[in-house]
Amino acid sequence: MGPNYVRPETAVPESWRTPAPDGESLADLAWWDFYRDPSLTRLIAQALRHNRDLRLAAARVEEAAGGYRAQRAFLFPSLDAGAGWTRGRSGFTRLTGNQFDLTGLLSYEIDVWGRLRRLSEAARARLLASEEGRKTVTIGLVANVAVAYFDLLAFDRQLEIARRTLESRLQSLELTRIRFDGGRGVVSELDVAQAETQVYAARAAIAQIERGVAVTENALSMLLGSNPGPVSRGTALHRQEAPAAVPAGLPSELLLRRPDLLAAEQQLVAANANIGAARAAYFPTLSLTAALGLQSLELNDLFDPGLSQAWSLAPQLAGPIFNAGRIRGGVEASKAQKQAALAAYEQAILNAFREVNDALVSTVKLREQLAAEEANVTAESKRLELSRLRYDSGVSSYSDVLDAERFLFNAQLGAIQTRSDLLASYAQLYKALGGGWSRESPELPVSAPADTEVPGSALDATGTSDRPRGPAEPLEEPPSPAAPQR
Repeated sequence: MGPNYVRPETAVPESWRTPAPDGESLADLAWWDFYRDPSLTRLIAQALRHNRDLRLAAARVEEAAGGYRAQRAFLFPSLDAGAGWTRGRSGFTRLTGNQFDLTGLLSYEIDVWGRLRRLSEAARARLLASEEGRKTVTIGLVANVAVAYFDLLAFDRQLEIARRTLESRLQSLELTRIRFDGGRGVVSELDVAQAETQVYAARAAIAQIERGVAVTENALSMLLGSNPGPVSRGTALHRQEAPAAVPAGLPSELLLRRPDLLAAEQQLVAANANIGAARAAYFPTLSLTAALGLQSLELNDLFDPGLSQAWSLAPQLAGPIFNAGRIRGGVEASKAQKQAALAAYEQAILNAFREVNDALVSTVKLREQLAAEEANVTAESKRLELSRLRYDSGVSSYSDVLDAERFLFNAQLGAIQTRSDLLASYAQLYKALGGGWSRESPELPVSAPADTEVPGSALDATGTSDRPRGPAEPLEEPPSPAAPQR
């Protein structure tokens, strides 16, 4: 009973909105080949072993598997056995006696209309959906660990620059105070106050960044399935490598690659099967009950086949006559559930295409943004150098130097954040394409020395390459100018 499942027609674009290079999709790479930092791969391996969300997803798969086995068992006869002893007295004969029973009971519902088969089909689809859900959690976990790790590296780099900036500003403040104490109107008290504000601003920035480090480490520790604590780092942010080319494959491949889309389709399959099960309730059910056993008034005669054999056969046909529209309501509800599952499936497809296009445009535009911001850092460095020369020559005021220092500091922090966002965009693209899940996973150590080489990685913990990198290029960061000696 009910309609057989047919995959719905979907509007699949022929190409991505943001052009991507031809070739095999990034998702074809295993995560330990996509991420090249050994420390990051070790963290991902630890998360895949100990993350609680992943354990919950695995438990749901086992739950769905048990439900499928339980539902499928209704397709087969069930055999039960029982033994009993009864002692009582009849009111007519006033005789007290015993009765001993040893019975085997066979019961079976003949699935004439396919109701049980449809229910089994729905249970199997839910099992497959839960398995795809586990893969979805795995993909999300890999990406979340990578993004948090890049954020942590960005905070480390920002903290390094902030501390170096604070040291430079303390030197400037000391020099300004010496000049002010020396008198002769070389600098004013306003210059001293302005230098002090720059020092306090740098200290505030350091406190803010240190808070970001701690919060990110706590979040990453939770992903790893451990209590909040420090997290090991590997290759520095400015030495992390991003793919020079990001082939995304064809949009049509996404429907068969992303596990969340496969899970949504299996939910649609289950809803479609439930329609058949609901329609089958209109028709009668045919069940068969058979009993075969031994029955005797004396225990000694219970195993005498000539005296104690007993059997019964009871076919039963039962069908609905009047139920106030209950069956019709069930059919209508199952149809509505299918429409909801269909809408969810189509929405999941649209969301998948959007995520891939968002990630593709992010990789392109963030790389352009990073190039512009790094050029801005170089220009601001030159501006600061010239401002100090003009101030030392008495041509300009100290405010020009402070403005140049502030703009350079903000430009450096912005470039670092953009670099982290760019690396995160590649992680998001890898996730959006359905990468990050693999049936086979290498046995990576959870914690290892810094110079331990990880299979599939071309970089050791120092960032040096020991074999050809392939289609990737480093994202080099321009060095920060040191404070000039005056």
